[in-house]
Amino acid sequence: MTQRNDDVRAALDFHAATRYWRARDGGIAMGTPPDVESAIWEEDRSLEPYPFKVYETLEPIAIPREFAPSTLPALRAVAAEGTAPDGEVVPDLAALARIARFSNGLLDRTVTVRGTTITYRTAGGTGARYHLELYFVCADLPGLAAGVYHYAAHDHSLRRVRSGDVRAALAAATGAEPAVAAAPVVMAVTSTFWRNAWRYKARAYRHAFWDAGTSLSQALAVAASAGLPARLVLGFADQEVNAVLGVDGVREAAVALCALGRGRTPAPPVESLPAVDLPVRPVSPREVTFPAIPAMHLASSLATGAEARLWRSGTVSVAGPEPAGPLTALDPLPDDALPPEPVEEVILRRRSTRNYDLDAELGFRDFSTLLDRSSRAYAADVRPPLDYYLIVNAVEGLTPGVYLHHPARGAVELLRAGDFRADAARIAVGQEYCADAHVNAYWLADLGPLLGTYGNRGYRAAQLTSALQAGKLHLGTHALGLGAVGSTSADDEVVEFFSPHAAGKTYLFVTVFGVKRPRTAPPRR
Repeated sequence: MTQRNDDVRAALDFHAATRYWRARDGGIAMGTPPDVESAIWEEDRSLEPYPFKVYETLEPIAIPREFAPSTLPALRAVAAEGTAPDGEVVPDLAALARIARFSNGLLDRTVTVRGTTITYRTAGGTGARYHLELYFVCADLPGLAAGVYHYAAHDHSLRRVRSGDVRAALAAATGAEPAVAAAPVVMAVTSTFWRNAWRYKARAYRHAFWDAGTSLSQALAVAASAGLPARLVLGFADQEVNAVLGVDGVREAAVALCALGRGRTPAPPVESLPAVDLPVRPVSPREVTFPAIPAMHLASSLATGAEARLWRSGTVSVAGPEPAGPLTALDPLPDDALPPEPVEEVILRRRSTRNYDLDAELGFRDFSTLLDRSSRAYAADVRPPLDYYLIVNAVEGLTPGVYLHHPARGAVELLRAGDFRADAARIAVGQEYCADAHVNAYWLADLGPLLGTYGNRGYRAAQLTSALQAGKLHLGTHALGLGAVGSTSADDEVVEFFSPHAAGKTYLFVTVFGVKRPRTAPPRR
């Protein structure tokens, strides 16, 4: 699939309009000069969105709350390919409850911000402005009748939005994607954009895919720990999927699908698909629309299953230039040496770590294991190629400096040596924990060939994939007793810093990680 340059103008214009800059007052501005605005909205606190979708007339369906820990070590689950032995693999109600709980459920931790109490989720979200919802479209399962179910995070239950098996409509919307057509269950992830845009304006559209990628990194790992095949699907006819779920596609829209399990019985044909008209608790007294969000969503949407099938047929070359700098081979832990803790326990104690031990080095094997496990292939219809740059501040045996990870070679390439702690904080808009962290990891993409192949929707795929890989890395740090946090950066300063190697590329996502500072340690020097 090849797009004309005019066709991808929407993605390029949206990215330019949502760039972050360091403002003169030390804060963050958004846009491209001279069209620059404040990055934060929150102008009317009476409109602060309610962070949950609540169907007012649907009865909750109780689902398991307690789960026996799985036996697969977390780092094996994080790196799983998403495949399973041939044959039928059908999840039951407990499996769906586990995946929902550990990818978008609530934690027993709260924070109060300006009088508002926010309950943290099992998967991180930008600014804790949670906006994702999960739906399960399923056949008859052990413990659950066929239908479309919404996962209600606020009370950890399911609510049936539709009765009956409508998986065929979902498969048609993907152009008969094989994993979707064979799956007993397809999980759909949606975003209610306003719930994030109340704070972040139009940039919330980036966050829809960042947060979906973070959540899916955990869903895929939990599915692997349960022995369930799972395949991420990003190519689908948007309005057809939204119609199956009963969402409007404007305020709330599907951003990703994930096929779970494998069945032998094909889905029955869907004779009709009545509209869903169910009362839902209002998110706010009124909502503010940031026009760039619906414009970009429409420009990156697919209209039919045939379009979706054509979209996923494209390929982008992953062959980059030959390394010019010194290569250091990674030395990751083998399977039999991984910490045994299961992924569910790692998720429950996951934190955002902003305090790092300046007196310690990150072990080279831990560093190697994290890069290796977080960058392994996983089942998906499209995995756009990304570049993985690193600022290494303190890793055992590695010269401090700027590196590029070469997953296929199992090595990192030194681009330039030096102490770049101050630069790490500078390009992170002055956030000092980036200088303290042992490693800063940045995902960039060459949008030219990516958009040339996948059109504007390639921008969605790149943003989600970068966050998914970062989510795998974040889980891996906690499995090794380390810490990590997703951060933010001034877009163009990141590209300039990694140039000339990164010249012409686009910054997507950043995560910093390292050895946590002991609780008894003195404050940062």
